[in-house]
Amino acid sequence: MLHCNIACTNQTKDLDDPYHELGLAPGSSDAEVKVAWRRLSARWHPDRNNSPHALRKIQRINRALEMIRNAQAEPEADTEGPAPGAEPSTVEHTINLTLEEVVTGCVKEVRGEVIEDCAECSGSGLQLQATECSECGGAGHSRQNLWFAWIASTDKCTACRGQGKTRHSCTACAASGKAPARKYRCRVPVAPGARGGDLLDISARVEGNRRQHKLALRVRVELRPHEFFTAEADGALKCELPVDGFAWMANRWIEVPSPRGLQQMKLRRGHLNYRIKNAGLPWKNETEAGDCLITVVPMFPQELSHEQEAMIDRLVASNSGTAGTSAGGRMAAWSRLVNNWLDRRR
Repeated sequence: MLHCNIACTNQTKDLDDPYHELGLAPGSSDAEVKVAWRRLSARWHPDRNNSPHALRKIQRINRALEMIRNAQAEPEADTEGPAPGAEPSTVEHTINLTLEEVVTGCVKEVRGEVIEDCAECSGSGLQLQATECSECGGAGHSRQNLWFAWIASTDKCTACRGQGKTRHSCTACAASGKAPARKYRCRVPVAPGARGGDLLDISARVEGNRRQHKLALRVRVELRPHEFFTAEADGALKCELPVDGFAWMANRWIEVPSPRGLQQMKLRRGHLNYRIKNAGLPWKNETEAGDCLITVVPMFPQELSHEQEAMIDRLVASNSGTAGTSAGGRMAAWSRLVNNWLDRRR
């Protein structure tokens, strides 16, 4: 028996293509490999085949099967976790600012939780100290009997991948590789003039961490839509403002909202567009803000009340009879022209 095993090693060491030996194309499935091996083994087994080459052929067939199985058991990539001491990734947050907060600046508080790598296994989920493989007893391979007891092959141990040692799951993190979540919070100061898309890099202390670990935070600024303002790229604010039509006709003063509070503005009959200097957002430069652009929409009643009709009649009469004003003088001159024209037609 010993002589037979040595012959098997010497005569099969030059086997280049195990799939070709089994009559298969490279990359054939495991089921196809098994079917081909069984068919060829039944044909070339020395108990059934009297050819002097039968023993050598069955050895090559068994060697081809062993090579294919070993190739399938090889790891494709290193799946271990990151090396101990690797820098933690930056945690991102988003804060929403109102336009009023852009003007005045503010302090925002952010909260969250962070999940760090397990300190016991360095994030791998496996114990750092390897132990002897219980499947192969540390040999790195196992001996498998095939169909017949006198035919056997040596396969790489699948439990330890031929290393003879294995690492058990980490009990501290239940093989997850992660420590329990820890909460953090910090205050984020936002200077006046922040824009949507700005990034603020700050650090936060992880609560309950005995190592006083500081977490890197990257805070992204976003602007909330405003109820009635629309912001332009240069900091100008646009607003459409309904106003009383009679106040607009009478050139009255009104109060206009701005991020800094109410501003006084005088209406001008016949004008719909107004500009309030430096009442917008501080995006032009460090000392100058954009303007507030107001479009007024004069609002008149669809139907006049009796009182309003009477008041308008009085206004018309007073305007027509006031010769001292430019409007009254022009109206009186127009009346004289019409009366003279009527007299000539009679």
